[in-house]
Amino acid sequence: MAFPSPTQRTLFLHIGMHKTASTYIQRRLRKNRDLLRKNGVLLPAHRQQDTKLMKAIVQENWKPWSRWLKRAEVRNCNLLVSHEALSCSLYKFCSDKEIPRGQWLADQLQSCGWRLKVVGFIRDQESYLNSRYTQLVKRLSIRSDFTTYVENVIKGNTKSECDLITLFGWLIEMPSVDRVMIPFSANKDHKGREHQRPDPFQQLAEELSLPEEAVRQCKSVSSINQQPGRLGVALALEIKRFLEQHHPKALVGPHKKRLRGGIERMAKKNGWPAEPFNGLNSSIQQMIRRRYQSSNAEFCRCFWPNMTWDELFKSRLQNIREPNSTAWTEAADAELKACRGKVIASNLPSTIVAEILG
Repeated sequence: MAFPSPTQRTLFLHIGMHKTASTYIQRRLRKNRDLLRKNGVLLPAHRQQDTKLMKAIVQENWKPWSRWLKRAEVRNCNLLVSHEALSCSLYKFCSDKEIPRGQWLADQLQSCGWRLKVVGFIRDQESYLNSRYTQLVKRLSIRSDFTTYVENVIKGNTKSECDLITLFGWLIEMPSVDRVMIPFSANKDHKGREHQRPDPFQQLAEELSLPEEAVRQCKSVSSINQQPGRLGVALALEIKRFLEQHHPKALVGPHKKRLRGGIERMAKKNGWPAEPFNGLNSSIQQMIRRRYQSSNAEFCRCFWPNMTWDELFKSRLQNIREPNSTAWTEAADAELKACRGKVIASNLPSTIVAEILG
């Protein structure tokens, strides 16, 4: 058993980044929650609880964290909290504008006799931005084209921030915090070992001080978080454009969530995920590489000193396919509008549908 001694309890903080199989990891963690607890790792049962803990950091409210630490202590466990948005939150400054939120958390833990171990998954910016754009479009959060989206992210201070020194530089100044940065879908792991298609859950589990037998016993889950394909992206953009013009209130709260589900179901029904969206072309790739080249080199120097960025991600970048457009052909424009109407009619209240579609 991997039970901690009372003086060596650890908060394991899985912080993403976005688009690194976090949903899959979290679903599998929760499916094996009892097994993990029996082997000395306690985690919240519901995502909302992780979200509340993340928000408590933003508010500099220690009470929710204190309660969870006490629960772990009573059960003689370490504590694991997993939320991909932590990567975009911990680097920001506290209200005093002097220390980052991550340092505030580490200081609070230290005062309680706890250690902090941060585990992050790192994805190359080109594939990350392509995947993140698809996610945000599917969620009806944005409706810009891919080039405009990339240009905005590169300027900084967006929800898609991916400058690694911006996100994780605060850790460089905190040697007391144990940290592991795992290259996502790369040629090698963070220790330089070559591998193909590693399981992110297994990679995280290796960092939790769990017995190998416990890791082998963990139940699997299906990976269901797939993009809706090129045509699904086109449909989401069209729905976003149409509703912003005709009924903006349909793009808030539960309405938006139901529309997203409708887009996903239509994409799956029509086999659209078989043709994934790819907005990358040579000029966009060069723009992204120029922006992040220096930061990536500095990140490697600090976190992966025995490897270079190209060693980890070069072959992955070389395998990027030719870009495809989200535009439907003129002949298929009527079909796009028909799909738009079906999704709206099936997923919004009848009163709103009547106002929009007449």
